[in-house]
Amino acid sequence: MSGATPKRKFRLDGVFPPLPTPFDKDDNIDFNAWKKNVALWEKIPFKGYVLGGSCSELPYISPEERLALIRETRKLISNDRLIIGGSTCESTKATCELSIAMAKEGADAVLVLPPFYFKSNMSDAVLLDHFTTVANRSPIPVLIYNYVAITGFDLPLSVLTKLAAHPNIVGIKDTDVTKIGGLSVATQNEQFDILEASAGCLLAGILAGSVGSINGLCVVYGEAVCQLYELSMSKQYEKARELQMKLVEPEITIFWKHGVPGLKAAMDILGYYGGPPRKPLHPVTDVARAEIRACLKKSGFFKNL
Repeated sequence: MSGATPKRKFRLDGVFPPLPTPFDKDDNIDFNAWKKNVALWEKIPFKGYVLGGSCSELPYISPEERLALIRETRKLISNDRLIIGGSTCESTKATCELSIAMAKEGADAVLVLPPFYFKSNMSDAVLLDHFTTVANRSPIPVLIYNYVAITGFDLPLSVLTKLAAHPNIVGIKDTDVTKIGGLSVATQNEQFDILEASAGCLLAGILAGSVGSINGLCVVYGEAVCQLYELSMSKQYEKARELQMKLVEPEITIFWKHGVPGLKAAMDILGYYGGPPRKPLHPVTDVARAEIRACLKKSGFFKNL
């Protein structure tokens, strides 16, 4: 059975925050907190949202929980905002089934990491077959997620250029600016959108050929990251560079140093509900929380700290 659409229906040109999953003290999803957070994010000019990705604590939330987040979010957001659901599973069959289920719950596209548990067996042919099968069966477009730090291997350019020609594979999220440049050149004849994955490298990513961004920092620096995106896309490079430099330290301190627990701590400080991560992750220490607060204050974007 094939659910693939014959044409790509939309562009991924914009900023997409990968939304953290709020948990209560008993490790259950707190949907009241989710509603509060989404109401705040809806005030920011995002293109849409990513649910069920790394910042959502993907390895620790079940497929049913990912579907519930999509279902509830679709009720809360404006119709013009896209939902990208993380349908990554280790088997091709499970990824196909979850992609189909996400479409039924209101997702507009799915974000898919390559299988990596048996990474030594992930040959080019296996990876091509996996993504092609998912794209053939998914009723909504597929976005590839190339994240070497998680998977342990880099999707080869030769594989990506073949996948870019598939009518239901609309683009890729990649963390490597050099790779973005090469891929942009290699896929220039395809309608294939490249999204970079770092607020600290957003300008460089756009100069290399990306059309949008999925990055964790925009969860708390949404207005600034959206402004940086607009300046970069409109070629106001001096203003973009000035703003870009102000976001480098926050990304390093909050996100890359302390990970999802650090991002949730920043959310708590700024009036969102961050709450605890799901075990085995632990909340940041009091020392780390103080460091994050100091970083937020030093950045100059938040007057009430």
